[in-house]
Amino acid sequence: MPQALPPEVPRTLEQAKDWFYANGESVSNWAKARGFRREIVYAVLAGRTRGCRGEAHRVAVALGLKAPPPDQTPLGGAMS
Repeated sequence: MPQALPPEVPRTLEQAKDWFYANGESVSNWAKARGFRREIVYAVLAGRTRGCRGEAHRVAVALGLKAPPPDQTPLGGAMS
């Protein structure tokens, strides 16, 4: 089983891609195991999307490209 992505955050796109190569992990398997669409993971790794919102943001955080947000509360407080 491949090692987890190292804890250094944020990492570069190259570091994330190198991790897949070094561990023999396919992007498709990594995405499937975490419930992400592989197309989104490939788009983030290729730099076609910056991971600002939605699933792309969650992918960027999981890859360590972005630090996890300190607070997951929606803007304006709790939703009813």
